[in-house]
Amino acid sequence: MRPSRRQDRGAENIEGFHGNAVTSAVPLLRPFLVRLDAAGAWFLPEHGQPRIGGRMAIGGQVMVGERRLTVVSVHLENRTAPAGRADQTRHLLDAIDRYDAEAPVLIGGGFNTLTATYEERHADPAAWQARIDAEPDRLMCPDRHEPLFAIMAERGYDWRDANAFDKPTQRRAAGDATPAGHIDWFFTRGLSASAPATLPAVLPDGSPSADHEALVVTVRVR
Repeated sequence: MRPSRRQDRGAENIEGFHGNAVTSAVPLLRPFLVRLDAAGAWFLPEHGQPRIGGRMAIGGQVMVGERRLTVVSVHLENRTAPAGRADQTRHLLDAIDRYDAEAPVLIGGGFNTLTATYEERHADPAAWQARIDAEPDRLMCPDRHEPLFAIMAERGYDWRDANAFDKPTQRRAAGDATPAGHIDWFFTRGLSASAPATLPAVLPDGSPSADHEALVVTVRVR
Protein backbone atom coordinates (compact mmCIF):
# COMPACT_ATOMS: atom_id res chain seq x y z
CA MET A 1 0.00 0.00 0.00
CA ARG A 2 1.16 3.52 -0.67
CA PRO A 3 1.99 5.99 2.12
CA SER A 4 -0.70 8.55 2.81
CA ARG A 5 -0.54 11.53 0.46
CA ARG A 6 -1.28 13.76 3.44
CA GLN A 7 2.13 12.81 4.79
CA ASP A 8 4.00 13.39 1.53
CA ARG A 9 4.47 17.10 2.28
CA GLY A 10 3.63 18.11 -1.28
CA ALA A 11 6.16 15.80 -2.96
CA GLU A 12 5.40 15.19 -6.61
CA ASN A 13 4.71 11.63 -7.77
CA ILE A 14 7.11 11.48 -10.71
CA GLU A 15 6.63 7.79 -11.39
CA GLY A 16 4.95 4.92 -9.59
CA PHE A 17 4.33 1.23 -10.09
CA HIS A 18 0.89 -0.20 -9.48
CA GLY A 19 0.76 -3.85 -8.46
CA ASN A 20 0.15 -6.62 -5.94
CA ALA A 21 2.19 -9.39 -4.34
CA VAL A 22 1.86 -12.69 -2.53
CA THR A 23 4.61 -13.67 -0.12
CA SER A 24 4.82 -17.17 1.30
CA ALA A 25 7.03 -19.01 3.80
CA VAL A 26 6.41 -22.22 1.82
CA PRO A 27 6.78 -22.82 -1.93
CA LEU A 28 4.25 -20.92 -4.02
CA LEU A 29 3.10 -23.11 -6.89
CA ARG A 30 1.59 -22.22 -10.26
CA PRO A 31 1.59 -18.41 -9.84
CA PHE A 32 -0.94 -16.49 -11.92
CA LEU A 33 -2.00 -12.93 -12.66
CA VAL A 34 -5.50 -11.63 -13.42
CA ARG A 35 -5.78 -8.18 -15.00
CA LEU A 36 -8.76 -6.10 -13.95
CA ASP A 37 -10.24 -3.24 -15.94
CA ALA A 38 -8.57 0.16 -16.01
CA ALA A 39 -11.60 2.16 -14.85
CA GLY A 40 -9.44 4.30 -12.59
CA ALA A 41 -7.18 5.40 -15.48
CA TRP A 42 -4.28 5.87 -13.08
CA PHE A 43 -1.86 6.48 -15.93
CA LEU A 44 -3.49 9.86 -16.60
CA PRO A 45 -1.32 12.63 -15.11
CA GLU A 46 -4.34 14.80 -14.33
CA HIS A 47 -5.37 12.31 -11.64
CA GLY A 48 -2.33 13.34 -9.62
CA GLN A 49 -0.93 9.85 -9.05
CA PRO A 50 0.38 8.60 -12.43
CA ARG A 51 1.14 4.90 -12.14
CA ILE A 52 2.55 2.24 -14.41
CA GLY A 53 0.34 -0.84 -14.31
CA GLY A 54 -3.19 -1.18 -13.01
CA ARG A 55 -5.60 -3.05 -10.79
CA MET A 56 -4.96 -6.77 -10.73
CA ALA A 57 -4.96 -9.95 -8.71
CA ILE A 58 -1.92 -12.14 -8.07
CA GLY A 59 -2.30 -15.73 -6.92
CA GLY A 60 -0.84 -19.18 -6.64
CA GLN A 61 -1.16 -22.34 -4.60
CA VAL A 62 0.45 -23.70 -1.45
CA MET A 63 0.30 -27.24 -0.11
CA VAL A 64 -1.62 -27.80 3.14
CA GLY A 65 -0.93 -31.41 3.92
CA GLU A 66 -1.95 -33.24 0.76
CA ARG A 67 -4.30 -30.46 -0.39
CA ARG A 68 -3.64 -27.54 -2.68
CA LEU A 69 -4.86 -24.19 -1.36
CA THR A 70 -5.33 -21.29 -3.77
CA VAL A 71 -4.24 -17.93 -2.33
CA VAL A 72 -5.02 -14.63 -4.04
CA SER A 73 -4.06 -10.99 -3.41
CA VAL A 74 -6.37 -8.49 -5.09
CA HIS A 75 -6.93 -4.74 -5.25
CA LEU A 76 -10.24 -3.52 -6.67
CA GLU A 77 -10.84 -0.03 -8.02
CA ASN A 78 -11.86 2.91 -5.84
CA ARG A 79 -12.51 5.25 -8.79
CA THR A 80 -15.60 3.39 -9.93
CA ALA A 81 -19.11 2.56 -8.74
CA PRO A 82 -20.06 -0.45 -6.60
CA ALA A 83 -21.34 -2.06 -9.82
CA GLY A 84 -17.86 -1.70 -11.31
CA ARG A 85 -16.31 -3.50 -8.34
CA ALA A 86 -18.96 -6.20 -8.74
CA ASP A 87 -17.89 -6.69 -12.36
CA GLN A 88 -14.26 -6.95 -11.28
CA THR A 89 -15.26 -9.55 -8.68
CA ARG A 90 -17.08 -11.69 -11.23
CA HIS A 91 -14.08 -11.53 -13.53
CA LEU A 92 -11.76 -12.57 -10.71
CA LEU A 93 -13.91 -15.49 -9.52
CA ASP A 94 -14.32 -16.77 -13.07
CA ALA A 95 -10.53 -16.71 -13.44
CA ILE A 96 -10.05 -18.59 -10.17
CA ASP A 97 -12.51 -21.28 -11.25
CA ARG A 98 -10.71 -21.70 -14.55
CA TYR A 99 -7.44 -21.98 -12.65
CA ASP A 100 -8.70 -24.60 -10.15
CA ALA A 101 -12.41 -24.99 -9.46
CA GLU A 102 -11.93 -27.64 -6.76
CA ALA A 103 -9.25 -26.25 -4.45
CA PRO A 104 -10.14 -24.25 -1.32
CA VAL A 105 -9.53 -20.52 -1.79
CA LEU A 106 -8.32 -17.65 0.38
CA ILE A 107 -8.70 -14.19 -1.19
CA GLY A 108 -7.38 -11.13 0.59
CA GLY A 109 -6.76 -7.53 -0.28
CA GLY A 110 -8.15 -4.05 -0.81
CA PHE A 111 -11.71 -4.25 -2.13
CA ASN A 112 -12.41 -0.52 -1.76
CA THR A 113 -15.94 -1.16 -0.54
CA LEU A 114 -16.66 2.54 -0.22
CA THR A 115 -20.41 2.16 -0.99
CA ALA A 116 -20.56 4.97 -3.56
CA THR A 117 -18.86 6.37 -6.63
CA TYR A 118 -15.69 8.42 -6.40
CA GLU A 119 -17.64 11.51 -7.49
CA GLU A 120 -20.32 11.02 -4.82
CA ARG A 121 -17.69 10.86 -2.11
CA HIS A 122 -15.59 13.80 -3.28
CA ALA A 123 -17.78 16.27 -5.17
CA ASP A 124 -19.68 17.37 -2.05
CA PRO A 125 -17.94 16.28 1.17
CA ALA A 126 -20.68 17.75 3.36
CA ALA A 127 -23.37 15.74 1.57
CA TRP A 128 -21.26 12.60 1.85
CA GLN A 129 -20.76 13.19 5.57
CA ALA A 130 -24.53 13.62 5.96
CA ARG A 131 -25.07 10.21 4.35
CA ILE A 132 -22.60 8.65 6.77
CA ASP A 133 -24.27 10.38 9.72
CA ALA A 134 -27.65 9.01 8.63
CA GLU A 135 -26.26 5.47 8.37
CA PRO A 136 -23.33 5.24 10.82
CA ASP A 137 -22.45 1.61 10.03
CA ARG A 138 -22.46 2.16 6.28
CA LEU A 139 -18.69 1.98 5.83
CA MET A 140 -18.07 -0.74 8.42
CA CYS A 141 -20.81 -3.05 7.11
CA PRO A 142 -20.95 -2.15 3.40
CA ASP A 143 -22.59 -5.33 2.08
CA ARG A 144 -25.96 -3.58 1.62
CA HIS A 145 -24.38 -1.14 -0.82
CA GLU A 146 -21.67 -3.24 -2.49
CA PRO A 147 -23.10 -6.04 -4.66
CA LEU A 148 -19.75 -7.84 -4.72
CA PHE A 149 -20.69 -9.41 -1.36
CA ALA A 150 -23.78 -11.05 -2.85
CA ILE A 151 -21.68 -12.31 -5.76
CA MET A 152 -19.16 -13.79 -3.35
CA ALA A 153 -21.93 -15.52 -1.40
CA GLU A 154 -23.52 -16.92 -4.55
CA ARG A 155 -20.18 -18.42 -5.53
CA GLY A 156 -19.66 -20.11 -2.15
CA TYR A 157 -17.38 -17.55 -0.47
CA ASP A 158 -17.75 -16.32 3.11
CA TRP A 159 -16.31 -13.31 4.92
CA ARG A 160 -18.13 -13.17 8.24
CA ASP A 161 -15.73 -15.39 10.19
CA ALA A 162 -12.60 -14.22 8.37
CA ASN A 163 -12.69 -10.51 9.28
CA ALA A 164 -12.68 -8.47 12.49
CA PHE A 165 -15.26 -5.68 12.59
CA ASP A 166 -14.02 -3.74 15.58
CA LYS A 167 -12.18 -0.97 13.72
CA PRO A 168 -11.75 0.51 10.24
CA THR A 169 -9.06 -0.91 7.99
CA GLN A 170 -8.29 2.56 6.62
CA ARG A 171 -5.63 4.51 8.52
CA ARG A 172 -6.14 8.27 8.79
CA ALA A 173 -3.47 10.80 9.62
CA ALA A 174 -3.86 12.76 12.84
CA GLY A 175 -6.48 15.47 12.39
CA ASP A 176 -8.03 13.89 9.29
CA ALA A 177 -11.77 13.60 9.92
CA THR A 178 -12.57 11.90 6.60
CA PRO A 179 -14.91 8.95 7.30
CA ALA A 180 -12.96 5.68 7.43
CA GLY A 181 -14.37 2.25 6.83
CA HIS A 182 -13.73 -1.46 6.51
CA ILE A 183 -12.52 -1.65 2.89
CA ASP A 184 -10.01 -4.54 3.10
CA TRP A 185 -11.28 -8.11 3.36
CA PHE A 186 -10.58 -11.80 3.47
CA PHE A 187 -12.95 -14.13 1.61
CA THR A 188 -12.78 -17.90 1.96
CA ARG A 189 -14.18 -20.91 0.12
CA GLY A 190 -13.80 -24.44 1.48
CA LEU A 191 -11.98 -23.14 4.56
CA SER A 192 -12.79 -22.63 8.23
CA ALA A 193 -11.65 -19.19 9.40
CA SER A 194 -10.90 -18.09 12.96
CA ALA A 195 -9.09 -15.48 15.03
CA PRO A 196 -9.41 -12.54 12.60
CA ALA A 197 -7.71 -9.34 13.68
CA THR A 198 -6.89 -5.87 12.40
CA LEU A 199 -3.36 -4.83 13.33
CA PRO A 200 -1.87 -1.31 13.28
CA ALA A 201 0.27 -0.73 10.19
CA VAL A 202 3.10 1.12 11.89
CA LEU A 203 6.89 1.13 11.76
CA PRO A 204 9.06 0.36 14.81
CA ASP A 205 9.12 4.06 15.67
CA GLY A 206 5.32 4.19 15.68
CA SER A 207 4.95 6.13 12.44
CA PRO A 208 2.50 4.81 9.81
CA SER A 209 3.84 2.35 7.24
CA ALA A 210 0.72 2.57 5.04
CA ASP A 211 -2.70 4.14 4.79
CA HIS A 212 -4.34 0.74 5.41
CA GLU A 213 -4.06 -1.44 8.50
CA ALA A 214 -2.87 -5.06 8.35
CA LEU A 215 -5.37 -7.92 8.43
CA VAL A 216 -4.65 -11.42 9.74
CA VAL A 217 -6.72 -14.59 9.96
CA THR A 218 -6.17 -18.29 10.67
CA VAL A 219 -7.67 -20.75 8.19
CA ARG A 220 -8.01 -24.53 8.12
CA VAL A 221 -8.97 -26.73 5.19
CA ARG A 222 -12.34 -28.32 5.89
